[in-house]
Amino acid sequence: MCCSSPSPLDMLETTFRLLATGPHPLALDGPSVGLRAGLIGLWDLRAMVCHPATSASVQRAVLVELVRRARRYRGAWVVGVVGVVLLGLAPPAGPTAGHACGITDLDTTMLAGLLEQLDASEVHSEEVAERLLWTMVRSPADPVSSAHARAHLTVVAGAAG
Repeated sequence: MCCSSPSPLDMLETTFRLLATGPHPLALDGPSVGLRAGLIGLWDLRAMVCHPATSASVQRAVLVELVRRARRYRGAWVVGVVGVVLLGLAPPAGPTAGHACGITDLDTTMLAGLLEQLDASEVHSEEVAERLLWTMVRSPADPVSSAHARAHLTVVAGAAG
């Protein structure tokens, strides 16, 4: 008999949606990350960051700022950064054999890895953002060499402050 408990990633997505679409959503100042003027809610920001037309320098600037806020303020901002990258990280995965209720080892491992990176104080926020971005641009169905992936991650001086 299977219960109807959501997976950790499903729960994270729901929490992110509530934080990113409420009356006072988590938001970043657009110009500070190379985007349009004004505050941009994380729900809209996620769509922008994961869009193929968005430059790697803007993606990186957004992720650096989100990582910095998650490390400084914790709580909602940790959900925010993970929620933004979740769309680019989550493969189409179903339940792992032997696991009821849709909870997968992959979900748990992916989430734990992201949280570990955020907690690694010896690693600069820029490096954590770079790792997240590299993981997002690498398609699980079509792995690429790290040299090819890094070509898409050109760092623009001053883009992330």
